[in-house]
Amino acid sequence: MTGITKSYGSIQSLRGVDLALQPGEVLGLVGDNGAGKSTLTKILSGAVLPTSGCIRIDGREEVFQGPADAQRCRIQMVYQDLSLCDTVDVAGNLFMGREPRRRLLGLPLLDERKMHADARRILEGLGISLPDTRAQVRHLSGGQRQAVAIARAAAFKPRVLIMDEPTAALA
Repeated sequence: MTGITKSYGSIQSLRGVDLALQPGEVLGLVGDNGAGKSTLTKILSGAVLPTSGCIRIDGREEVFQGPADAQRCRIQMVYQDLSLCDTVDVAGNLFMGREPRRRLLGLPLLDERKMHADARRILEGLGISLPDTRAQVRHLSGGQRQAVAIARAAAFKPRVLIMDEPTAALA
């Protein structure tokens, strides 16, 4: 990220921020409330458009019009509010918008068996223990919900994984 600025009317949230990430690097952003940490991460994840500046990935400039553009570049975000759907089960939250499909008589159908098996594999691979991938997220503890949000982001092997207050709900 080079020269990133963000203004909301007359309020300038970010002023010329440069940020470089390297493969395998773990980086923490630290600052006071209102310093612009969340704004910066939301720009990198495509949720907020910068006022100016550019994002380059492997030397190529990328313009994100929304989170789907960032996801195509394998950038995933775990938001502080987790952005989970309470009335959907664990597996459904892990795969929301990317559900596995199978065909029956030429019609695409949700492959629930594969989705739940893959969800169990993903959770086990991350060392996350949940009682059942069919449990609705609203019935999980805060830490379990946080683990589901992190697993959802990590499941698709992002190049960049951004976590806003990732341990806030963990015991």
